[in-house]
Amino acid sequence: MRRTATLHRLTPLALALGLLLASPIGSAADAGAPVEINIAAQPLGQALNELARQARLQLIVAPELVAGKTAPAVQGKLSADEALKRLLAGSGLEASNDQGTVVVRTAVAPREATLPVVTVSASALEDAQGPVYGYVAKRSRTGSKTDTPLLEIPQSVTVITKEQLQDQAIQGVDQALRYSSGVMGGAYGPDARSDWLLVRGFTPAIFMDGLGMPSGTWTGASRVEPYGLERVEVLKGPSSVLYGQLPPGGMVNLVSKRPTEDPLHEIGLELGNFDHKQATLDLSGPLNEDRTWFYRLTALARDSETNVDYSDDKRYFIAPALTWKPDERTSLTLLARYQKADTGNAGGFLPAQGTVLPNPNGTISPSLNTGEPDFDKYEKEMTSVGYEFAHVFDETWTVRQNLRYAETKVIHDVVGSLGLQPDLRTLNRYTYTPHDKSKIFAVDNQAEARFATGAVAHTLLLGLDYRTTDDDYSSGFGTAPTLDVFNPVYGAPITMPADSYHIVQQQRQTGLYLQDQLKYANWVLTLSGRQDWVSTDADNKIAGTSTTQHDNAFSSRVGLNYLFDSGVAPYVAYSRSFQPTLERAFDGAAFKPTTGEQVEAGVKYQPTGTNHMITLAGYRTVQSNALTVDPDHLFNSVQQGETQVRGVEFESKFNFGNGFNVMASYTFSDSEVTKSNDPATLGKQVALLPRHQGSLWADYTLSGTLAGLGFGGGVRYVGSSYGDAANEWKSDAYTLLDLVAHYDVRDWRFQLNVNNVTDKEYVSACNSINWCYYGYPRTTTLSARYRW
Repeated sequence: MRRTATLHRLTPLALALGLLLASPIGSAADAGAPVEINIAAQPLGQALNELARQARLQLIVAPELVAGKTAPAVQGKLSADEALKRLLAGSGLEASNDQGTVVVRTAVAPREATLPVVTVSASALEDAQGPVYGYVAKRSRTGSKTDTPLLEIPQSVTVITKEQLQDQAIQGVDQALRYSSGVMGGAYGPDARSDWLLVRGFTPAIFMDGLGMPSGTWTGASRVEPYGLERVEVLKGPSSVLYGQLPPGGMVNLVSKRPTEDPLHEIGLELGNFDHKQATLDLSGPLNEDRTWFYRLTALARDSETNVDYSDDKRYFIAPALTWKPDERTSLTLLARYQKADTGNAGGFLPAQGTVLPNPNGTISPSLNTGEPDFDKYEKEMTSVGYEFAHVFDETWTVRQNLRYAETKVIHDVVGSLGLQPDLRTLNRYTYTPHDKSKIFAVDNQAEARFATGAVAHTLLLGLDYRTTDDDYSSGFGTAPTLDVFNPVYGAPITMPADSYHIVQQQRQTGLYLQDQLKYANWVLTLSGRQDWVSTDADNKIAGTSTTQHDNAFSSRVGLNYLFDSGVAPYVAYSRSFQPTLERAFDGAAFKPTTGEQVEAGVKYQPTGTNHMITLAGYRTVQSNALTVDPDHLFNSVQQGETQVRGVEFESKFNFGNGFNVMASYTFSDSEVTKSNDPATLGKQVALLPRHQGSLWADYTLSGTLAGLGFGGGVRYVGSSYGDAANEWKSDAYTLLDLVAHYDVRDWRFQLNVNNVTDKEYVSACNSINWCYYGYPRTTTLSARYRW
């Protein structure tokens, strides 16, 4: 644990924005073994690249650190360390060489002359919650709540790094996951209100920094701004043993940007089609000379239209953070954020006739707004404040406490569509006015012990967590004037309906968990168990009735990994989950908790001495007491029997080191409703889940005379899927192309992104004959970021 505390000094913030520059395939030169070096005087970045090639080093350096600096000529038979020393002389930079992995950073005077020398291994260069250098993460807390290499976690974990988010110009979490295996995002097309996701066929729970976020009702779910994130991590499969109530598909954990020990300053401006305008700010560093206080301030403002007429995507986001580190054993980080979204009617909800079915009047435009611009309103405010505390008692014991209060408020007044009349152009419409206020208080107390019993090393984790969730949801429903979908005229008077539904709920959960990660030789055995106690109180304000429900559940996970010296790590695991729900049936009755269990086997491969990661997993997940759309009551659900999903997932990420990053993924999903109260859904596939998905992305940055210029792109394939539980409406498969070009010069990065380059018009899903959804259109953004 002492080593982890020191890492913050050894990994300067510039690396969080850097590129991995590695040598050609071959063994790294020994630090002290002389080799023939012949490097001409040239820009420092090019000289370092040339040294990496000649000495067969893996080099980690941020372009902005070397921008504008030159290196002297270096020739002769020299050790790698001596050549580095000569190249960096007078540059204000220093380097560390650990078994051929070289990190270049700003030279910083030691904080205390008496600090002991710490040897840091190459694998320890990454903190489990901190920056990742390139696209390939090697460690995570999400899969174990301890700082654990991904190879040792007996479950599939996908990590999307900040560099990937930046390269792909991500504007929503659903977009961040579209190159990942096992995840379906954006099934309902572009929607500025919420992120619609499936993980292994189920809607995932959304966590931030390991604590639950307000889930609300319908569009009341939290939607976190990606610019404020260091990582997006997906833990696939049942994981209640660590986090309590979760769906069987898994969870998405959003890792916030935190204060850094080295100065960081970034401002950005972004312009795009649909009159998109965005400004960003990211500042961080020490606050005092003793380097015991550190801050970070991240902010974003966006003013943008969308592909839907009279509909906006306005966002405002600010996240201040403060860290206090009085010594190497203690740290306290305060994290706060405020976010507001302001938009109108969302896209989609278009009739099938004119989208996926022929219409004698023509094709309905994807930009059609089926609502009333002067009436429609969608405002979402998200506020949260909390802290992370950690203290290292000794070489064995560490305690942590993470706490957060979060609140989400939604006002959503909308005129929606309800199918065409016989003339196939006059649209029936309704008025719907959901208002939602959800709050969550969560605290997670952990005690971690690292010790050995004979030849077995243990990482023991004991935890007690508590959270209380409050949700106040009301809505009214009424009729609205019709609309001609081929010649829309807006401005009809709309009557605000009285509330016909108003439920106030409070749910309290207490969980006690224990986990032991045992290592013996090359074996890693993970044993986890957890007991949860949940109570839910619900007041029906319309009917004047109250109900109380108590649920207890025991969750477990058993996993076994074997770590070959080559970097191959096969594993097998069994896990369970449960999830009480705040949602109620149309008659106000409480649903039973959904439960899940999964068997997963796979192999992870991280070739020794590289920054590559390849994973292959096969699984079978079964969910009981599943919820699906109520066919008789809009915006409500019914509880059916059992759903089974079997699948195979392949995912690979490569940082070749010479400015070349590559990602590829493939997913096969075989889903079936195996038990159901509704004969129409029995034996059917899970809605919105395609059987096949695949993607490929590559990004290359040039060296030499064109150093700093980079380009790349990707292709995404999504197979056909059913949009409804009865499998009556199927959307076609589609393939999309994305491109990026960027140029780094001194402290600037200029970047152009074009997603869906061909502007392919496709329908991503249909729920029924009344509701179909066009997918994302072509979006173009041009950005400039300045760092100093």
